[in-house]
Parts: sequence; C-alpha cells; structure tokens
Amino acid sequence: MSENTNEHIDGVTNQTDGTVGTVARCFRAPVKSMQGLWVDSLEFRESAAVGDRAWGLIDDTTGKLMTAKRYGRLLEAGADDTTITLADGRRIEIDSPTASGALSEWLGRAVTLCRAGEVPDTGYEMTFDPPNDDAEYYEIPTPPGTFLDLAAAHLMSSATLAACAEARGDLNWDVRRFRPNLLIDVADGVGPFGEEAWVGRDLHVGTAVLSVQSPTVRCAMPLRAQPAEGAEPDLQRQRGMFAAMNELNGTHPNHLGIYLQVVRPGTVAVGDPIKLED
Repeated sequence: MSENTNEHIDGVTNQTDGTVGTVARCFRAPVKSMQGLWVDSLEFRESAAVGDRAWGLIDDTTGKLMTAKRYGRLLEAGADDTTITLADGRRIEIDSPTASGALSEWLGRAVTLCRAGEVPDTGYEMTFDPPNDDAEYYEIPTPPGTFLDLAAAHLMSSATLAACAEARGDLNWDVRRFRPNLLIDVADGVGPFGEEAWVGRDLHVGTAVLSVQSPTVRCAMPLRAQPAEGAEPDLQRQRGMFAAMNELNGTHPNHLGIYLQVVRPGTVAVGDPIKLED
C-alpha cells in the first residue's frame, strides 16, 4: 500500500448498470455535535435529512453556534429526537423550558438550546490548525436556516477508511470520528478515495437524487475523544490524525469523504444501491 492511498483514484465501477456502491449505514445527529443515531433510513429534504442537526446550542455571549470543533465536551452528550443524555446519566428533555438552563449549568457558560431556523443565521468557529486547541479561531457561516457545516449531506466510503487504516494502522479510523450521514460499501472497480471522482455528478439512491459537490474538508472533530457507544469502545484523542489525512490524500490533502446537495428529495435506506448518473 502506497503511503499516498489515493495515488490511483478510480471512481469507475465494473457494474454495467452504473451501480457504484450500497448504503451500509445511515446516521443523523438531532443536536449539533452531540452523539447521534444510527438509523435504518434517512428522509432527505432539500436542505438536510429530517432530524439531522435539528437543534444546536447558541453561546449567549457571542451569539455563535457551539460545535465540538471548539467545544469538544459536546461529544460527551448524546441525543435522540426528544432527550439529551449527559455523561453522568442526567436526562434533559429537549422541548423543556428548563433545557437551556440545565445545559448552561453543565457547560459552565450561558447557552440557549435552539431549533435550526428559529434563530438568525449564525456561524460556528473553527481553527485551520486542528491539533492545536489554542490556535486562532475563525467564524464560518452555516447554510441559511440550518445548523449544518456546509452541505445537506455527507458521505464516506468504507473502502477509503479501510485504506487509511491499512496505511496508518497506528491510528483509529472508526467511522464515528467523521459523523457522515451515509457510509457506503463501494462496488468492484471503485478504489479508495474513488468517491472524489464523482464530484459534479448525481447519485441516485433510494428515491432521492444527490449531487456530489466537493470532497469534505476535515476539521478538529476526527481528532476528538468520544465516549463508548454500546459495544463499541471509546475513542481516544488523536492529534496525529490531522497530519495523516494530509499525507494520505495527495489529491486533496486533509479531505476525507464527499459533500452532497439534494437534487430530488426522497428516502435513503440501508441496503439501497447507489447509481452514478452518466
């Protein structure tokens, strides 16, 4: 395996019907930067998957959206559509009038739990030097009416993650670090990082059509520690992953996965074939 795992990008499938993969897992996070839900299917509307990053914490002092890019502690909490569960087991009902106060107490700063679209357009803060939490932070705007980073959906390939793990086995490449909406198993003929060759084309999956916009630039999130999930162990802090993502993707350093926009709303389920439009 070459150190640069995408030295031979190949997004072409051997399938005659244009199938480039199959949906292996679906994920959404009801509250921005908290642990989310692995689900059987996602319903995509024009702006996002239903219930994905539907809620977020606004810092009352700055007015900015809080994310684990800067506030890694958010990853210690988990959320479903109705309840936030803190690391100590405390449960907070999302629609409770006391939710913001309880979360402010937990974080030690005044915050307001808001639904996406109910607050003026805001931004989140991130650094371009992810291993250094003390580096300068810059504000990045969220897409209007959402708490998303950039695009309606995020897709990753299990083949790409496996190639990264083979090249850098000293690091943990668990998909939970990257929080994609869709994890796919690619078809024969599609190599590691092959999904980047789909930029500018449409994917037909389930009843939805998703347009591939760009490779996904990575932030501090994959470097963060995360708690155990069911039978899955906890994830340790990994500052070295930033350098590894730069090394392994020679075409787009520090990019992993692809961003998608919704061309035709619809439902995507585990097991659905993914077809690349000619």
